[in-house]
Amino acid sequence: MTTDLENSRLRKKILRMETFLDLDKFGKEDRVSKEDMATYYKLTDIPFQKYHSKYGFMHFHVSKSGKFSPEDAFYQPDTVSQFIKPSSKVLELGFGKCPNIFYLAKKHPNATFVGVDLGTLHPKNTLPNVELFHQDYRDLSNFADNSFDVVYGIETICCCPDKEPVCREVQRVLKPGGQFVVYDYSTPDQFFSYDPTIQRGIALFTRAGTGALIESEEDWEQHFAKNGFKKYSITDLSKELLPDLKRLENLSMRVMSSKTKAKVMFATLPDLLMGNVIIGYIGYDCFNEGFITYREWIYTK
Repeated sequence: MTTDLENSRLRKKILRMETFLDLDKFGKEDRVSKEDMATYYKLTDIPFQKYHSKYGFMHFHVSKSGKFSPEDAFYQPDTVSQFIKPSSKVLELGFGKCPNIFYLAKKHPNATFVGVDLGTLHPKNTLPNVELFHQDYRDLSNFADNSFDVVYGIETICCCPDKEPVCREVQRVLKPGGQFVVYDYSTPDQFFSYDPTIQRGIALFTRAGTGALIESEEDWEQHFAKNGFKKYSITDLSKELLPDLKRLENLSMRVMSSKTKAKVMFATLPDLLMGNVIIGYIGYDCFNEGFITYREWIYTK
């Protein structure tokens, strides 16, 4: 999709924010340390429950109907569910606050689930068929070769600045014929091909939270191919995210519509919390104008 930069809402929003916010604090560098992850989960717990998903999901809603529904958050885990059999052993990369892994574990009580995450969240209750590990998913050396039937990551590999080790480790621990299911963000073109103001918007979309700089669709698919994965299906779900993104834009406007109010809130509240306001403010335009895409990658070993 080609967007007229002069009429780009994303570009206008970035230029507006630059007049009252120090955007370098949010978009200049990746913020993906263990400490940042732990802080992010703690700070966003209540806001995510209140404003994002009453079911506890942290990923975006895929609205196939074209209208937002809270149940649309089940699309991603339900797709993963299709590949899980009663005897399956399943690995989640980046379990976060556990909504996906617990949902699937309840749905498949005879399957075994393992989750890894860099954060330090310790859920009060767990399930007998779930085991959680606090570790970087670029190193899965504690798991044997060919030990998982399904591996999935929902909007989590975007937090990793080096995706090559992730794909390499998943290739090693996944059984032959097993599925690797990924939902994540990409750009249609290489990052530095965009206008500098658009580059800032793309960087802010993930770096304002705890993500790394978004890679291109071509880069993502090279990671999969280089590590020997075979394409099962690739689906562009960008349009299906728009109802959720528009909803979040409307919520963020409660803060961003007033420069004075925004300056006060950004000055007094933690950056990792307020970064979500920026993401909500620009997210719809990033996807609607075609600068960022949301893809479902399903590959097999």
